[in-house]
This record gives sequence, C-alpha cells and structure tokens, in this order.
Amino acid sequence: MARRREFDEDAFLARSTAVFWQKGYTATAMSDLAEAAGVGNGSIYAAYGSKPELFLLLFERYCESRVDIVRHAMADGATAEEGVRLFFRAVVTDCAAHQPSWGCLMLNSLAELGRDWPEVAAVCARAIAAMEQLVDERLARDGIPEDGRATLAAEIVLVSQGLIQFSRVEDDPERLASIADSSLAHLAPALQAA
Repeated sequence: MARRREFDEDAFLARSTAVFWQKGYTATAMSDLAEAAGVGNGSIYAAYGSKPELFLLLFERYCESRVDIVRHAMADGATAEEGVRLFFRAVVTDCAAHQPSWGCLMLNSLAELGRDWPEVAAVCARAIAAMEQLVDERLARDGIPEDGRATLAAEIVLVSQGLIQFSRVEDDPERLASIADSSLAHLAPALQAA
C-alpha cells in the first residue's frame, strides 16, 4: 500500500517539471527535485518510485498540456487561418513566459533521450499525432479539402515546434511573433476553404 503523500502533489510535479525542463533529464538528480520543491528525497521515492518513473509521469502530463494548447487555440477563431494564428500566438506567449527560454520539454527530451528511451519517443509521437489530428479536424471543419490536409496539419505543428526551438536563441517575443505571422502568410493560401 502506497504511503499517503505529505506534500502538495501538484506543486511538486510543477516544480519538478520545471527542473527537468531547465536542466534536462540526465543532469537532474532527485536531490535537485527535492530541493526545488522542498520535499525530502525519501518522500519522493516513496510516492513515485525511481527517477525514470517520476520523469515519465510528469513528461506525459507535460505533453498532454502541449496538446491542450493546440486544442484550445484551434477551437477559437472564425476561420481556419484565424485558428492557426491563435495557435501560433499561444506558442509565442508560452515561449515568452520562460525567459531565458527553456525551449520545449517534449522536444528537448526527444533530442536527449529519444533514441535510447523508447517510452519517451512514444509519448512524443502520441502527442505530435494528437496535435496534428486537432489541427486536421479544425481544417476539415472549415472546409479545407482532404487532399493534402494531413500534410498541411503536420506543417502547422512543425512551424509551432520550430518557433519553440528558435525561442531558445531568440528572446524577443516580437521577433517570434513576426516569424509566426510570416509563416502564416505562406500557409494562408492553403487555409482557404474550397
């Protein structure tokens, strides 16, 4: 029987996510998580088991939160183009919230661990597929022809991920927004209903 948690689990998971996001999986020790969250090492091990078990738990939560960003952004806007604009703006806003930018825990972890940790690669693949599906559904709802729509959805998600990665070297949100607007201008002809 698992021991009752003597700490605020949501706060602990949020702080632990931030530590892994900033430092990377390999450079993060359980003592780093304990210090950041003000929780004893023993409490962490009792509640979550090992470092890999804890990381996978919070990594899945993080990836689900990224899918939620797409879900909310693509649900708004009067047209497919406006939905994509809102999506790109949400990405830029999220990047600006972390200065200096931490990039994306999903993409950072895929680069660091994906070849050696199949579960991490699988979580990333599911999250990206879910993002693409949400974009595709919005495009379909707005009458974008099926031919090439899945590729267009993948391209939109790719642009969002490119913006996130570029934020690691470009700390000016206005420049990121300008790049997002330029990308949208290139995509705009394909975002018109048939």
